[in-house]
Amino acid sequence: MSEPLIKSVTLRCSVEHAFETFTAKVDYWWPSGHRRYKSSKISLDASEHGQLVERAPTGETFVFADVYDCEVPNKICLEWHPGKSSIPTDVTITFEQDGDFTNVKVEHAEGKSALGTQWDDRVALFAKGWIAVIAALSHHIERANSAGPAGNRA
Repeated sequence: MSEPLIKSVTLRCSVEHAFETFTAKVDYWWPSGHRRYKSSKISLDASEHGQLVERAPTGETFVFADVYDCEVPNKICLEWHPGKSSIPTDVTITFEQDGDFTNVKVEHAEGKSALGTQWDDRVALFAKGWIAVIAALSHHIERANSAGPAGNRA
């Protein structure tokens, strides 16, 4: 099995806030360039057997992932299969408190997909995607921190 892709970001907030923003408030910050439909809504049901789903105004849905494990507020594990076009890869997102900050780590692994030599090609695409996603999460939380409690959607 190939080495997993690991991306991380440090956020200036509690682990509970980071987890809630990542899960319950995902639609506020998920990058528009990583949505399939214009004016869509994204939701993440963090319970076991929940899903990360995008819904178009027309009613179409696109499932990014299925949740197979969740330990609120420290970890969520996803079977990643955008559009269910292939055997899923595994994504584990951990949230670890470090003083006034939270370290968020995304580990994306081959999992059941057993992509072998194809993993290197896929991991390059996954890396671009996760860089954009965690940057958007970080930007959203920093913007909310700057705005203060009034009108804070984070």
